[in-house]
Amino acid sequence: MNTRRPLLALGLIIVFLLAAVVVSATSYSVSGNILSGAQYDLYTVNLIAGENVTATLVCDHDGVSRPLDPVLSVYFPGSDSSDTIFADAYNDDGFGSDDDPNGVDCDAFDSSRVFFSAPVTGEYTFRADGFGSSTGPYTLDIVTGGGNPMASDGRLNPQQDAPVVLYCNSESVDVYAVDGQFQGSVANGGSATFGAATFGPTADGGMQVSAGLPDGKTYLFVWDGCGVKGSYEAYSVTNGVPMLYDSGDY
Repeated sequence: MNTRRPLLALGLIIVFLLAAVVVSATSYSVSGNILSGAQYDLYTVNLIAGENVTATLVCDHDGVSRPLDPVLSVYFPGSDSSDTIFADAYNDDGFGSDDDPNGVDCDAFDSSRVFFSAPVTGEYTFRADGFGSSTGPYTLDIVTGGGNPMASDGRLNPQQDAPVVLYCNSESVDVYAVDGQFQGSVANGGSATFGAATFGPTADGGMQVSAGLPDGKTYLFVWDGCGVKGSYEAYSVTNGVPMLYDSGDY
């Protein structure tokens, strides 16, 4: 059973299972239950361009254990939510004790978390799912506003789906794998390849890195170079078409 449940509009009203409830304009929570491997639940939220969003999908206790292996996907306005391959933001096991001390372990698995900055104003769809045939209860929490928690260590690209982690070091960028292994450095205007990540200059004098992702999309990150105050943009590229989903200053 696939269900589409309207969660809220960024006015004052949440609509869920035909009930209207007044809620905070920045934080909301809903619970559900994946009863079969084919089921997924869809929740919609109206967001304003530039809003920072953090969403977590946590497995709940069913009286015996926490059987659901949560998978959280987010679809930006106009995206097809019928399959996770079309997701603009996606996470499977990114919110457990191995990844975050505040996370929740789901038996042998972890809960999920995504965060992004809304690129456009419109309706965003959050998909609560179970990996494979896993089933069980869950809670979906969505918080808007505030900063990105991954930016707290000073990284240049704080996107949750980034396949590499970048830190400015004078007029070069230091490149790390997501497991913390140092890959190398690239000076402003230079070119290099580390694994699947390819670095190079942009036509306007900035820098960019692109890398393929497991879902078939490409991560593209563009910034003004290191050693200067500048701005960055992050894109999700599908079939050669880039979609901006995060931007900021550094």
